[in-house]
Amino acid sequence: MIRPRIPTLLFPLLLLAAVSLWARKQPEMPENFGTDEWAVAHYQEAVGYLKYLTDNKDRQKLLSVPEKLRLEAWGEFWNKLDPVSVSPENEYRDAYFARIEHANLNYGTILLPGWLTDRGETYVRLGPPNSIERFTMRAGGKDLEVWSYWTPREVNLVFLDRTGVGDFYLLNPGDMIDQVFIYGGR
Repeated sequence: MIRPRIPTLLFPLLLLAAVSLWARKQPEMPENFGTDEWAVAHYQEAVGYLKYLTDNKDRQKLLSVPEKLRLEAWGEFWNKLDPVSVSPENEYRDAYFARIEHANLNYGTILLPGWLTDRGETYVRLGPPNSIERFTMRAGGKDLEVWSYWTPREVNLVFLDRTGVGDFYLLNPGDMIDQVFIYGGR
């Protein structure tokens, strides 16, 4: 019987491609993710997701709240950020957790859930970019993505896949820092 042989040099590339497709770290995203009910039931995890909104001191303060007061503390935290306080929903909270969910589903790597990657952090902090350009390099080059944000000024963030398995790193983090902290992001 003749067996097809995969050339020796091609096997590691096929293995690497297969691993990168199925080995992405994706945390469980329950249907009620980001709601008050979910937050109280998964309080430590929920407070951890506030990483891009507040500093460690404020997160520790929330974590120190007694269990019976967690819902109230969680609500107070989000009420300060609610853009439409007369509505029963908190639009800011809903958008923030929707961005985390999107990042987890789309930007995870072998080692990190999507929201903790550079592309995920950018997406959570700034929202969807106005445009994304992808540059697929051949012959051993590195893939690039350029995310453009057009408000309040044009900012282009460049992500490089250093490893070739979809693990993109932000090459110009100073631009994101300017966008988020100086200009306020979106």
